[in-house]
Amino acid sequence: MLHRTLFDRTSFALMGLLALTLATGACGASPTADPDPQVSTEPQFKAWEESLALTSPFPRFIFLPLNNPDIVPVDMASHMKAEDLVVGVVIDGQPRAYPLWVFGQYHVVNDTINDVPIVLAYCEICSGASAFNPVVEGFDGQSLSFQIHGIARGTFTVYDYQTQTVWSPFTGRTLEGSMHPSKMERIPVIMETWKDWAARYPETEVLFASSRFREREHMSVAQAALGHEYIPQGFIDVGNMSDTRLAHNAFVFGVTNESGDQSIAFPLEFLDQQEGMLKYPFDDAQYLLQRVNDYGVVGFRLRKDQEDNDFQVTSDNPFQMADDQGGSWDEFGRALNEGGEDLLPADGYFTEWYEWISGYPESGVAN
Repeated sequence: MLHRTLFDRTSFALMGLLALTLATGACGASPTADPDPQVSTEPQFKAWEESLALTSPFPRFIFLPLNNPDIVPVDMASHMKAEDLVVGVVIDGQPRAYPLWVFGQYHVVNDTINDVPIVLAYCEICSGASAFNPVVEGFDGQSLSFQIHGIARGTFTVYDYQTQTVWSPFTGRTLEGSMHPSKMERIPVIMETWKDWAARYPETEVLFASSRFREREHMSVAQAALGHEYIPQGFIDVGNMSDTRLAHNAFVFGVTNESGDQSIAFPLEFLDQQEGMLKYPFDDAQYLLQRVNDYGVVGFRLRKDQEDNDFQVTSDNPFQMADDQGGSWDEFGRALNEGGEDLLPADGYFTEWYEWISGYPESGVAN
């Protein structure tokens, strides 16, 4: 039995379409915002005001979001293949997986897990994936809902139905609009195969969809493969393709500091070369990073009283890590020892180099 009803889906869809109708035309102009210090004014980067973000080549109705999707438990997930890549989250103790072959058809998912709202974004071009809590200051404790808006910084942008503010889908920060400047709280995600995720989380839920989705042209084999070379011209026009410190489609885990004015990229190849967990100084803080399977990266910003501790992975399945002071955590930083304190997630996400450096042209590269 599916966990969502047809009535739920239909009602949410009608509400979304009504909001979209009301919002059409409202996004063509927005309040003047202070320049983003991370966006270069060099012509090849195209400053925000000159980008195509407000004149998307894609009509908004082409990519409607997936709202409160149907989910099933593992023993009903016959639509899944072991090698399918998923974006996995754990909310309030409940794991849930979002298969890319479904996710990529919509790019944006507005969902709830144990009554906790969550918005997720994924781009099959740049491989970027992020999740956020869509409850932000200044909106009376209500959650925002999102869909694709346009393109900028080498990828797509999103806007919320409620205020038509434009956001970066992977940083969770506003770009312009009535709520600028605002930021959503990041929810850590792991990208890996369904086989690996389900083995670590046998109690997981997973999005349900017809296998016919696999036949749709939009998520063709070429586009669905992470790290493919195809980049549409529109993304190139609003991207930074001149910074060749790394290959355009090289995988990185990009991190910003708390204020968002400093950034650094950790190439996955660099993380692979580390012996044990990587402790890395960045902007007067220590960050802890570790690869998980093929594409997953865990990243944390250590508190001052943790910076001198030694950390190591103690188990791969289930993933666990510990320090020399008796602390123990899972890959999402949740404390496993009684009375332990959760780790602070790094403000970072998995993506490809060209997308990261398009948004953060002054970014450093870890070495």
